[in-house]
Amino acid sequence: MDVFAGLHGQTLAGGLNWLHEPTAWEFTHGRLTVVPVGCTDFFRPRGQAGNDNAALLWVPVTGPFTARTYLRASLAGFGDAGVLTVRAAADQWAKLCVERSPIGDIGVVSVVTDPWSDDANSELLPSAASWLRVSRDGASFGMHYSLDGHRWRFVRAFTCDMPDTVMVGVHAQAPFMAGCSAEFTCLEIGHEPVADFRSGA
Repeated sequence: MDVFAGLHGQTLAGGLNWLHEPTAWEFTHGRLTVVPVGCTDFFRPRGQAGNDNAALLWVPVTGPFTARTYLRASLAGFGDAGVLTVRAAADQWAKLCVERSPIGDIGVVSVVTDPWSDDANSELLPSAASWLRVSRDGASFGMHYSLDGHRWRFVRAFTCDMPDTVMVGVHAQAPFMAGCSAEFTCLEIGHEPVADFRSGA
């Protein structure tokens, strides 16, 4: 089910909610455009001041699931990203990103926080556009990306004891400067986990 289907303007339905609603966002024929302000991110480094202020549009999901989105982003600076996110609390969440690196490359990046954030770079992308997918089966999670929505490539598998009901959604982040934007064409959520997290099948 695509929870963005049929939405227009700044109208929400289907259980969607904002965490830190941004100033600039809009649906156009079911496509969500988000323009985050600068210095907004989800990141929780040990022993340092982190950010928990990104604008996340989420829906509650209970039990096993597979969520996916297709996004195109304009990434102005390091750390800018379009993101698919699973969140239980400020200190327990995971995100899968299309993100700009410190040297300007665009790639797939994942972060798992429980209670501190790691930071894992995956493969480089030809442009800031990709399908992203997160799947859950109990405490096990799998992350994948795809350029065509059919052939999925493994990013990571991990375990995290999140509660049975979590927040699943998308956000755009701009950790250091304004200028990022992201368009999400869908947010599809089903209640079957991916059969094999490592193969992506």
